[in-house]
Amino acid sequence: MSQVSRKKTRKYLFQKLFSDSYIKNDTVSFSESFLIDSFKWNMDEAYLVEMEKLIKEKEPYLLDLLKKFAPKFDPVNMNLTYVLPIFIGATEMLFLSEEIPAKVSINEAVEISKTFWEETAKKIVNWVLNKLYENYDEVKKEYEAKEISSDFSFFK
Repeated sequence: MSQVSRKKTRKYLFQKLFSDSYIKNDTVSFSESFLIDSFKWNMDEAYLVEMEKLIKEKEPYLLDLLKKFAPKFDPVNMNLTYVLPIFIGATEMLFLSEEIPAKVSINEAVEISKTFWEETAKKIVNWVLNKLYENYDEVKKEYEAKEISSDFSFFK
């Protein structure tokens, strides 16, 4: 039996979200096209399902976080290879039912950005998620206190 890999599941999640930004995929079709059966590891299914749901549900709030901690960038025009690792790390830190140490979430998001993009992405992902970590209590209170919506969505 292959071992469950959270690290590889995060990378799969990144690729699934990236694909969903261009075309609406169902998980089965995406997995088949991804050749999932050829991998020598097992997906962390519970994590994957919860994270995908949370990221799509909390997207307006995640966009708001990007505006707050990366004000020089317009999240709508940012490259998805910058945005998605931030969404994954921030969602783990703020919304995931399982408690994952913030530094683990930050490091894993940085690793995803290094895998799928360039050095600049790593710096931005690290900056935004560390700012979120430094301001965690304030951000958590702010989230609980206001309803955030957006007319924009990356996902189809």
